[in-house]
Amino acid sequence: MTTTLVLEPTNDSDLHLLLSLARRLGVKATTTPPVTAISEEERRQRFLALAGSWQSDESGDEINKMLMESRHFRDRDIEL
Repeated sequence: MTTTLVLEPTNDSDLHLLLSLARRLGVKATTTPPVTAISEEERRQRFLALAGSWQSDESGDEINKMLMESRHFRDRDIEL
């Protein structure tokens, strides 16, 4: 029995995600209009666009200090 499911992604990224999922599941996926495959270089560029570095006005040492100061440490009386 053949069943048709219509998905309408709102952007190319979602479309390619759905197509890769269909490939993994072994499901036939047909697009209208046809979609061209993303090159390795394009995939790399998209990844680098998403995987940016942290930007902040504080330095790494200042952030580390804030984290350490926000933690609550106390001495516990432990009897063994």
